Order: sequence, then C-alpha cells, then structure tokens
Amino acid sequence: MEQRIFQIALSLLSGIGPVKAKALVAHVGSVEGIFKENEKSLGLIPGIGAGVVKSLNRSACLERAEQELVFIEKSGIDLYYYQDERYPASLKFCDDGPIVLFTRGNVNFNKKNVAVVGTRKATTYGKSITRELIAQLADQDVQIVSGLAYGIDIEAHKAALANGLSTLAVLGHGLDLIYPAAHKSTAHLMLENGGLVTEFLSNSAGDTSNFPKRNRIVAGLCNATVVVESAFSGGSLITANLANDYSRDVFAFPGNVTQEYSKGCNSLIQQNKAHLITCAADLVRIMGWKQREISNFSTIDNTQGSPVMKQTPVIQTQLFAELTDEEDKLVRVLREKGEVDIDNLGYAAQMTSGMLSVHLFNLELKGLVKAAPGKRYSLL
Repeated sequence: MEQRIFQIALSLLSGIGPVKAKALVAHVGSVEGIFKENEKSLGLIPGIGAGVVKSLNRSACLERAEQELVFIEKSGIDLYYYQDERYPASLKFCDDGPIVLFTRGNVNFNKKNVAVVGTRKATTYGKSITRELIAQLADQDVQIVSGLAYGIDIEAHKAALANGLSTLAVLGHGLDLIYPAAHKSTAHLMLENGGLVTEFLSNSAGDTSNFPKRNRIVAGLCNATVVVESAFSGGSLITANLANDYSRDVFAFPGNVTQEYSKGCNSLIQQNKAHLITCAADLVRIMGWKQREISNFSTIDNTQGSPVMKQTPVIQTQLFAELTDEEDKLVRVLREKGEVDIDNLGYAAQMTSGMLSVHLFNLELKGLVKAAPGKRYSLL
C-alpha cells in the first residue's frame, strides 16, 4: 500500500512533469527515495536544482496520494505505474507517458488499439463514416480508443459496442465523474467490454488544459490513429500530430475542400502526416494486419514431408559500416525476432520512441534495415 502512495504522489510533484519525474527516479534509484531523500541531496541532481526541490511540495503530495488511494480502493479502480510490467508497452517508451494510469472496467491494453477521433461538431457524413469504418473493422478484433466527447468520439464508442468490439475512453478528468454527463449510459456499457482510462485524480474537473494531456495518451496507446472529420485546428489534430511524434501511423478521410470540418483531414493528408483512406480495408492493408507473420524459421520441408528447422540467414554486420552500441542492439533484436512492430521493438531494445526513430533511420541508410507498412521493421 505504501508503495502505491509513493507512485501516486510522484505524479503530483509540483513544477515537474513525467519526463523529469522519471529522471528523478532513475537517478535516486526508487520512487520512495524521492520522498525520503533530503532536499540538499535532491538539489544536486543535474537538471533539478535547489529551487525546484523546494517547490516540489513532497509532504502535501503524499497526503493527497493517501486520500486518493482510499478512493480508488473503495471504487474498484485499478492503478498502473509506469515501471510495472502490466503498464501499456506502447506508452512505456513515450518519454512523456503518464507516471500513473487509473482505470475502471474490463481494461486490456494488449490489443490492436485504433484511435478514432474528430470534431465535436460532427456532420451526418462524419458520423456515417465512423460507423462504417468500425463495422468494417469488426473482423480484425481491434479495440477502439477515443475520448468520450461529443461528435466523432461518442459515435466511435457506440459503434464499437454495436459491433461487439472493446472500446476505451481516455478522460481528461478523474474517475469520480463522467463528462459530458449525457454520455454516462454509454460509459457504463463500456465497462463490460473495455472501460475508462485517465491519469487524473478524483476531484479533477475537466479543465480545458487537461485535454491536450489526454490526447497524448490516446496517441501513445494506439497502433493507429484515424481522424474522421476535423476543422483546421482542434483536439483531433493535436492527437494526430502527437501520434506522428510517437512514430505511430495516422490515417484521415478526405473531405469536400469547401467544408469547414474537412479542412483538418485534408491538411494532414496534404502535409503527408496521414495516409488517405476511404474505408477500413485501406487501413488494414497499410497496417499489414492481414499479412501472415514472418517467422525466423520455416517448420515444414515439403520435399521431406517432415518438420525441419530452417534458420534465417544471419547478416554479417561486420561487413558494413561500424555500428554504434544502440544500432548493434537493434540489429540483434531484429535478428532474433524477424519482422516486428515499433512498439515491441522498443520494448525489447529498451529504447524510447525518439531514440528508435534516430537509430532505425541510420540503419536504413546503412542498408541493414527495411521498413514495412504498419511501422514494422526487419533486417534486409
């Protein structure tokens, strides 16, 4: 119990965000140490300083965390800490991923997660496209992720439920309320097949500043982000841009160039920030979900009629330009796993998405690695 209090309190420290909080834990060696270490020692940590330490307000954070623990235990809320094995792998390697996540319902992060987002002022066209997209994805057993907002978000959740798909709502407030209140009945139904996710504590109102933070969780959780309908600016475009930053695939439906709520999608496509799609089949093809997984071994030799092990040829990396330690680690992981998506590659290599992008790009330049649709990578 004490450990969870420290974990919650870490997310509340004043003046620092998830990136610095994680750096503190890495430097001190444990989350408890941050609250038990004296101010002078913490102030010597590079990038922190005495002024920041004094503003952390550690005792108040611990007190608030104790209150929150009582609430989550009473309410049947689950807690995920960023160093836990069950914390979503897709978020684990986002530098700014949440310190803690709170969930309610039957939540399973280990699915093919697809974010479906768009304007709150959805048109009849946008709602129709959303319903058709999700109905067409039903045979892929994906999980639909959105934000429970008016417009495209709530349409996506309802369509998922109607088609027997799991669906997660990522909220910009605590789990002691549902906003907007008009969507309470849908949220209740989602608890049976999916659920509610947030990084915010109880009594955290749905302040507008919370929603960009919420959007980064949506983008980070998902293998793919689909923008159905959007104006030239807004939350769904923030989500799309964050997904690009996390090296996730982004998709957008094109629209009439004269329509306000098509401008955002058209802009994403025009800037090569999103794949143009017209149906779910386009998304499935680009993600490579219907392609048979490539294995390191072929287990059947048809000429012999019996199982044999045919080992994949090993690339002699010493014939190429000298590799950095990080590049060599990635090559070894790819040699072991064959073709692998970027999330699992980052997890296996223990690298953040930013580090991965740099080193994979260098390996592609050196002719060692090739990229496949769906952010999948393999050795040449």
